Amino acid sequence: MCRRVVVLASGGLDTAVLLRLLEIYGAGIIVLSINTRSRAPREREALRDMLSVIRGVEAFYEIDARDLMEAVELVGLGYSAVAGREPYYVPARNLVFFGYALYIAEIHGACAILTAHNGDDSQRLPDVSQAFLEDVAKIARYYVPGIKICSPLLPLNKVEVTALGLGIGAPIERSWSCYDNKPAPCGKCKGCIEREYALKKAREIIDSGDRAT
Repeated sequence: MCRRVVVLASGGLDTAVLLRLLEIYGAGIIVLSINTRSRAPREREALRDMLSVIRGVEAFYEIDARDLMEAVELVGLGYSAVAGREPYYVPARNLVFFGYALYIAEIHGACAILTAHNGDDSQRLPDVSQAFLEDVAKIARYYVPGIKICSPLLPLNKVEVTALGLGIGAPIERSWSCYDNKPAPCGKCKGCIEREYALKKAREIIDSGDRAT
């Protein structure tokens, strides 16, 4: 059975959990890191740091996609069609990313393309839903018969993903969630706030389980 997979990876907490799960499973991991205009260099460094402690990584690809502009920039240039989108929305972003991932999957003979999106993401972003992934997979199979495209963490919310990660020893401490690029997280941006909340609640879940036993 094929165990080689392509992972669309950031340097965030969810990616740390997914990589650890794949390591436990014994997968051959092909990592694809895509640099966007808003991606902090510290996040790229965090990904490389966590990969240094994950077994099973067979290859690492880094692609420059900084020419893809966000809605706030596009509107400023006169592209009014995206005026109603979130400021940091990138048109067809995930479909473009899956195109890159499919190229890598085909040349490596991978049987799946995975992302680390969680259930909270799917409520905000239509192109990380299970229905979207299934539709993309149908197209992908024209090129790689039988390939799967999925987000294993999609049934879980951020807190549940974090609790899972703490329980299996994921390298969460090496991940990066801050939107800034300073030596230490700012503690104030959306990424930092969501991370701190998830860690706090996840530890409460784990502590309550320990007390129950």
